Amino acid sequence: MKALQIPVKLHFLLNTKSYGDKYTVSTADLSLHIPDYVLLETRDASFEFSEPEPIEIIGKQVDALRAKKEQIAAESMKQQRIIEDQIQQLLCIDHTHIDADEIPF
Repeated sequence: MKALQIPVKLHFLLNTKSYGDKYTVSTADLSLHIPDYVLLETRDASFEFSEPEPIEIIGKQVDALRAKKEQIAAESMKQQRIIEDQIQQLLCIDHTHIDADEIPF
């Protein structure tokens, strides 16, 4: 692994609206596209980044796919429970009239 220097320009912005964070740091000048932001200043920075080995990249991809698989499974189980509840509610609806004399107990 060798270290790489990654240069970046940081934009320090002020959010003039009452919602969200008052100050934001971004790699893009949001004030050009969103009028709620005012550009305060820009700074150049450089970050040291260790280049990962190919096996590390594959491992991270596998981890991300496994996490996505678990999320999909959880969402599926939630939907299945909702549908099962709807089925049970429909099965509880009595569609026939029973006389008091015909109660089987």
